[in-house]
Amino acid sequence: MYAVNGKFNRTFRDFDVYKRLGIVSVTTTRFKENFLKMNPKDFFALYSSGNGWLGVGRVISSAVCFADFEMHQGGRLIDYDQYPFKEIQRINPHFGREEYVIRVEWVALVDSLEAGKDIQSFESKDPVTQLDDGQARKILQAFNIKT
Repeated sequence: MYAVNGKFNRTFRDFDVYKRLGIVSVTTTRFKENFLKMNPKDFFALYSSGNGWLGVGRVISSAVCFADFEMHQGGRLIDYDQYPFKEIQRINPHFGREEYVIRVEWVALVDSLEAGKDIQSFESKDPVTQLDDGQARKILQAFNIKT
């Protein structure tokens, strides 16, 4: 099981947008190996610095850079204007190659950032890390998930 630090900043990494669109993203110029290793059906726990653990999701599709990311809904391609990243990419053209996105299915989520669960802190320079079995068990228990 992986852990992803959302590093929410209320501009383009917004918890409510993640919930609504079923996505998670990270900027991975130096640390992208773990995010790229996440495969469909892998479980991950979402963390927010200063707020705690926000939930557990399952990967639907592997990570792609934002410039190559397409999202379909009801068979139709969603316009990029609905993504929280379009304006950032317009200001910083490198963003499209530095921000990586995965599609996810949320298994359990808290209602808001402020409702994060204080289980243990996220201690990694990489925004994505693999949890050991004990850590994963504690998080799954906190969200009442049986695997």
